Amino acid sequence: MPSPMPPKPRETIDQAERWPAKLVGGRLREARQARGQTLDHVAGAAGFTKSFVSAVERGETSPSIGSLYAICEVLGISMSALFETVDAPESNVVRRTDVQGTYFGGEGVENLVLSPRGERRAQVIETHIAPGGSPGPEPWSHAGELVMATVLEGTVEFRFGERSTTLKAGDTISYSPAEPHSWGNPDDDNPAVALFFEVPAEY
Repeated sequence: MPSPMPPKPRETIDQAERWPAKLVGGRLREARQARGQTLDHVAGAAGFTKSFVSAVERGETSPSIGSLYAICEVLGISMSALFETVDAPESNVVRRTDVQGTYFGGEGVENLVLSPRGERRAQVIETHIAPGGSPGPEPWSHAGELVMATVLEGTVEFRFGERSTTLKAGDTISYSPAEPHSWGNPDDDNPAVALFFEVPAEY
Protein backbone atom coordinates (compact mmCIF):
# COMPACT_ATOMS: atom_id res chain seq x y z
CA MET A 1 0.00 0.00 0.00
CA PRO A 2 1.50 3.35 -0.96
CA SER A 3 2.13 5.77 1.87
CA PRO A 4 -0.56 8.47 2.11
CA MET A 5 0.47 11.94 1.11
CA PRO A 6 0.87 13.90 4.35
CA PRO A 7 -1.07 17.10 4.85
CA LYS A 8 0.69 20.41 5.03
CA PRO A 9 3.12 20.65 7.97
CA ARG A 10 1.06 21.35 11.09
CA GLU A 11 2.97 24.49 11.93
CA THR A 12 1.89 26.03 8.61
CA ILE A 13 -1.79 25.25 9.02
CA ASP A 14 -3.68 28.33 10.14
CA GLN A 15 -6.33 27.65 12.80
CA ALA A 16 -9.08 29.23 10.71
CA GLU A 17 -8.11 27.04 7.75
CA ARG A 18 -7.70 23.85 9.78
CA TRP A 19 -11.12 24.22 11.34
CA PRO A 20 -13.65 26.89 10.31
CA ALA A 21 -14.59 27.53 13.95
CA LYS A 22 -16.46 30.74 13.21
CA LEU A 23 -18.47 29.02 10.47
CA VAL A 24 -19.40 26.05 12.66
CA GLY A 25 -20.24 28.23 15.64
CA GLY A 26 -22.26 30.55 13.45
CA ARG A 27 -24.30 27.67 12.07
CA LEU A 28 -25.02 26.40 15.57
CA ARG A 29 -26.17 29.87 16.61
CA GLU A 30 -28.36 30.22 13.49
CA ALA A 31 -29.96 26.83 14.14
CA ARG A 32 -30.62 27.72 17.79
CA GLN A 33 -32.13 31.11 16.97
CA ALA A 34 -34.24 29.66 14.14
CA ARG A 35 -35.80 27.29 16.68
CA GLY A 36 -36.34 30.04 19.22
CA GLN A 37 -34.13 28.36 21.80
CA THR A 38 -32.03 30.20 24.36
CA LEU A 39 -28.43 29.50 25.28
CA ASP A 40 -29.65 28.43 28.73
CA HIS A 41 -32.03 25.87 27.21
CA VAL A 42 -29.48 24.36 24.81
CA ALA A 43 -26.78 24.26 27.46
CA GLY A 44 -29.05 22.60 30.01
CA ALA A 45 -30.46 20.04 27.56
CA ALA A 46 -26.97 19.12 26.28
CA GLY A 47 -25.45 19.00 29.77
CA PHE A 48 -23.06 21.93 29.38
CA THR A 49 -22.65 25.38 30.87
CA LYS A 50 -24.07 28.43 29.15
CA SER A 51 -20.57 29.93 28.86
CA PHE A 52 -19.28 26.81 27.07
CA VAL A 53 -22.06 26.80 24.47
CA SER A 54 -21.63 30.53 23.99
CA ALA A 55 -17.88 30.07 23.40
CA VAL A 56 -18.60 27.31 20.86
CA GLU A 57 -21.01 29.59 18.98
CA ARG A 58 -18.36 32.33 18.90
CA GLY A 59 -15.72 29.89 17.67
CA GLU A 60 -13.53 30.52 20.69
CA THR A 61 -13.13 26.97 21.99
CA SER A 62 -12.32 23.51 20.62
CA PRO A 63 -15.19 21.21 21.62
CA SER A 64 -14.87 17.46 21.48
CA ILE A 65 -16.75 15.59 18.79
CA GLY A 66 -19.04 14.23 21.52
CA SER A 67 -19.88 17.79 22.59
CA LEU A 68 -20.77 18.78 19.04
CA TYR A 69 -23.01 15.72 18.64
CA ALA A 70 -24.77 16.56 21.92
CA ILE A 71 -25.49 20.15 20.84
CA CYS A 72 -26.63 19.04 17.38
CA GLU A 73 -29.01 16.51 18.95
CA VAL A 74 -30.64 19.22 21.06
CA LEU A 75 -31.00 21.46 18.00
CA GLY A 76 -32.28 18.64 15.82
CA ILE A 77 -29.62 19.04 13.14
CA SER A 78 -27.01 16.71 11.69
CA MET A 79 -23.27 17.11 12.10
CA SER A 80 -22.96 17.37 8.33
CA ALA A 81 -24.96 20.59 8.44
CA LEU A 82 -22.05 22.19 10.31
CA PHE A 83 -19.37 21.32 7.78
CA GLU A 84 -20.99 21.05 4.35
CA THR A 85 -20.27 23.88 1.97
CA VAL A 86 -22.86 25.66 -0.13
CA ASP A 87 -20.80 25.34 -3.29
CA ALA A 88 -19.94 21.66 -2.99
CA PRO A 89 -18.45 20.57 -6.32
CA GLU A 90 -20.58 18.33 -8.51
CA SER A 91 -17.63 16.31 -9.79
CA ASN A 92 -17.30 12.69 -8.69
CA VAL A 93 -13.50 13.02 -8.81
CA VAL A 94 -11.44 14.37 -5.90
CA ARG A 95 -7.86 15.47 -6.55
CA ARG A 96 -5.50 15.08 -3.62
CA THR A 97 -4.12 18.54 -4.23
CA ASP A 98 -7.61 19.99 -3.63
CA VAL A 99 -8.15 18.30 -0.26
CA GLN A 100 -7.84 20.52 2.80
CA GLY A 101 -7.57 19.37 6.38
CA THR A 102 -10.69 19.80 8.52
CA TYR A 103 -11.14 19.59 12.26
CA PHE A 104 -14.25 17.80 13.56
CA GLY A 105 -13.55 18.18 17.29
CA GLY A 106 -11.08 17.20 19.99
CA GLU A 107 -7.36 17.79 20.07
CA GLY A 108 -4.58 16.76 17.69
CA VAL A 109 -6.86 15.33 15.00
CA GLU A 110 -6.98 16.48 11.39
CA ASN A 111 -9.37 14.95 8.85
CA LEU A 112 -9.02 14.90 5.08
CA VAL A 113 -12.30 14.09 3.34
CA LEU A 114 -11.20 12.11 0.28
CA SER A 115 -14.63 11.29 -1.14
CA PRO A 116 -16.66 13.76 -3.23
CA ARG A 117 -18.56 16.20 -1.03
CA GLY A 118 -21.70 15.66 -3.08
CA GLU A 119 -21.62 11.90 -2.47
CA ARG A 120 -23.77 11.13 0.60
CA ARG A 121 -24.12 7.35 0.22
CA ALA A 122 -20.68 6.77 1.73
CA GLN A 123 -17.62 8.74 2.80
CA VAL A 124 -13.87 8.18 2.99
CA ILE A 125 -11.84 10.18 5.52
CA GLU A 126 -8.10 10.04 6.07
CA THR A 127 -7.44 11.00 9.67
CA HIS A 128 -4.08 12.19 10.99
CA ILE A 129 -3.74 11.85 14.75
CA ALA A 130 -0.98 13.58 16.68
CA PRO A 131 0.73 11.75 19.57
CA GLY A 132 -1.88 11.41 22.30
CA GLY A 133 -4.52 12.97 20.04
CA SER A 134 -8.23 12.12 20.17
CA PRO A 135 -11.60 13.55 19.07
CA GLY A 136 -12.44 13.66 22.78
CA PRO A 137 -12.38 11.52 25.94
CA GLU A 138 -16.11 10.81 26.15
CA PRO A 139 -17.77 8.20 23.90
CA TRP A 140 -20.15 9.34 21.17
CA SER A 141 -22.57 7.72 18.73
CA HIS A 142 -24.54 8.76 15.68
CA ALA A 143 -26.94 7.39 13.12
CA GLY A 144 -25.46 5.26 10.35
CA GLU A 145 -25.03 1.73 9.11
CA LEU A 146 -21.33 1.00 9.17
CA VAL A 147 -17.88 2.35 9.91
CA MET A 148 -14.71 0.58 8.79
CA ALA A 149 -11.30 1.88 9.79
CA THR A 150 -7.88 0.79 8.58
CA VAL A 151 -4.76 2.02 10.35
CA LEU A 152 -2.18 3.13 7.81
CA GLU A 153 0.54 4.33 10.17
CA GLY A 154 1.16 4.15 13.90
CA THR A 155 -1.29 2.86 16.50
CA VAL A 156 -4.95 3.68 17.15
CA GLU A 157 -6.98 2.47 20.14
CA PHE A 158 -10.74 1.99 19.68
CA ARG A 159 -12.92 1.93 22.80
CA PHE A 160 -16.45 0.54 23.17
CA GLY A 161 -17.63 0.82 26.75
CA GLU A 162 -15.42 -1.49 28.83
CA ARG A 163 -13.89 -3.03 25.70
CA SER A 164 -10.88 -1.65 23.86
CA THR A 165 -8.94 -2.80 20.82
CA THR A 166 -5.57 -1.52 19.70
CA LEU A 167 -4.82 -1.56 15.97
CA LYS A 168 -1.48 -1.18 14.26
CA ALA A 169 -0.59 -0.40 10.65
CA GLY A 170 -2.47 -2.74 8.31
CA ASP A 171 -5.19 -3.68 10.84
CA THR A 172 -8.87 -3.03 10.15
CA ILE A 173 -11.94 -2.79 12.39
CA SER A 174 -15.65 -2.48 11.61
CA TYR A 175 -18.40 -1.31 13.95
CA SER A 176 -21.82 0.28 14.14
CA PRO A 177 -21.66 4.07 14.60
CA ALA A 178 -24.80 3.77 16.75
CA GLU A 179 -22.73 2.04 19.44
CA PRO A 180 -21.10 4.53 21.84
CA HIS A 181 -17.42 4.59 20.99
CA SER A 182 -14.25 6.64 21.06
CA TRP A 183 -10.76 6.32 19.68
CA GLY A 184 -7.37 7.94 19.90
CA ASN A 185 -3.63 7.62 19.49
CA PRO A 186 -2.24 5.99 22.65
CA ASP A 187 1.36 6.68 21.60
CA ASP A 188 2.81 9.79 23.22
CA ASP A 189 5.71 9.97 20.78
CA ASN A 190 4.52 8.94 17.31
CA PRO A 191 1.64 10.16 15.13
CA ALA A 192 -0.89 7.83 13.53
CA VAL A 193 -2.91 7.80 10.31
CA ALA A 194 -6.19 5.93 9.79
CA LEU A 195 -8.58 5.62 6.87
CA PHE A 196 -12.29 5.68 7.80
CA PHE A 197 -15.05 4.44 5.48
CA GLU A 198 -18.56 5.44 6.63
CA VAL A 199 -22.00 4.43 5.34
CA PRO A 200 -23.72 6.80 4.81
CA ALA A 201 -21.67 9.99 4.76
CA GLU A 202 -21.67 11.82 8.09
CA TYR A 203 -19.69 15.02 7.48
